[in-house]
Amino acid sequence: MCTGANVNAAKLHETALHHAAKVKNADLVEMLVEFGGNFYAQDNRGRKPSDYSWSSRPTAERFEYYEKTPLRLSHFCRLSLRRAFGQRALEKIAKLQIPQRFIDFLSYQ
Repeated sequence: MCTGANVNAAKLHETALHHAAKVKNADLVEMLVEFGGNFYAQDNRGRKPSDYSWSSRPTAERFEYYEKTPLRLSHFCRLSLRRAFGQRALEKIAKLQIPQRFIDFLSYQ
């Protein structure tokens, strides 16, 4: 569960998605995108994460899917609200006077 970490933070000029592609971890790619990872981000060589996934079929297929299929509006709404709540989003969301279904959605449950 994401607790406020920036999934698009760059370390040594690459994002976590670049690393996930390099280590051929398709499940990590999926999780990072779900939590707002930018699959169009470029590293210091001008390469997107998908540029590192050519030798791993499952990873390459995930990137191909994300690049061809628009993410749902609900995905962007959840990310926007989570960003607005800040690093202690889970604590704040749990205290909202809204239906449990919305709390579960915002909490990725």
